[in-house]
Amino acid sequence: MSDAARKRYAVKTPAGRRYSADSGREHVMKWWRRSVMAMCLVAGFGNGAAVVWAQDKPKEPPKLGWSNNTDLSIVLTAGNSAAKTWGFSDELRHAWKDARFKFEANVVRSDTSDDRFFQVASGLEFPVGGAPANPATSLVKPDPTRDVATYLLRGSYERNITARFFWNGGASWDRNDDAGIVNRYIVHAGVGNTWADSARRRFATSYGISYTDRQEDEPDPEKDHRFAGGRLGWDYREQINAATTIDHKFATNVNLSDPSDHSIDTTSAVTVAMAGRISLKVSLQWLYENQPALESDLDVIALVELINPDGIPGSGDEFFRTLTSGGSKLVLGSADARKDKLDTIFKTAIVIKF
Repeated sequence: MSDAARKRYAVKTPAGRRYSADSGREHVMKWWRRSVMAMCLVAGFGNGAAVVWAQDKPKEPPKLGWSNNTDLSIVLTAGNSAAKTWGFSDELRHAWKDARFKFEANVVRSDTSDDRFFQVASGLEFPVGGAPANPATSLVKPDPTRDVATYLLRGSYERNITARFFWNGGASWDRNDDAGIVNRYIVHAGVGNTWADSARRRFATSYGISYTDRQEDEPDPEKDHRFAGGRLGWDYREQINAATTIDHKFATNVNLSDPSDHSIDTTSAVTVAMAGRISLKVSLQWLYENQPALESDLDVIALVELINPDGIPGSGDEFFRTLTSGGSKLVLGSADARKDKLDTIFKTAIVIKF
């Protein structure tokens, strides 16, 4: 390709650097090579783990049929502060001899009240620029309103091709108000390896392709709203003893036309059986967006003090000096920014097994 042609096909990134079509393809190929290497490492780790696990005691076959786990967590406060925080998740599974189905629902919501304030009684009259003298007031305690809300619905089906190799497919919908994600739909299909599958332990890795359709609070010209992607994930469960189980799930979705546009959803949990079908569960979830959504119309605020050199009010030589804290607050305008890349959700919940 000639220099003129390279210049014609060059594109400008948000950071201001220029990439030619050749360098763009080279960037994608490098990313693919790194991805393949990572998958090979995962597969190699799984093969080594499978050899070690094969030396365990004779396997118990996985339990077949339906199973269901429901997690509930609720925090309520009243009095000087009013807040309602609750979490709900449900995992419905069905296991056949050569296939597995899973459906998940996950909701986290927090409602908090604004600061209390005194409201002046209605019907009073006072001049512009003035204030009523000793007005009658009443204390107002605002009702809690939504502050945090995340929702997830996800289903998947996988079927064995061989004892340790399977194909799978699934779909999900999620919403995260604080992260600026209004609706995000993902469908995916691929293959995977089952490295261990028993009543005590399960570890499986999967790799495939996906299609994403997303809607965010603010339109973002730098991001694709619909794109084909690559997907990598794993699912690990270990029964430590009769009462304790650990779980770890990981999934990443990558835009194939722009690898910097990728997301990660990973959850680690410890569940301890208490009595009968009741357990206590502690979990930590990380939701990562490498290119988070836009947030518009953020106030640009200056903390200032008024300087009057000659000490005469209204003489015209007064000016403001900005401060790091204190002083008066001035709103100078508005600007746009991106949301934070990482959301962390820590939960303690009661688990009911069916």
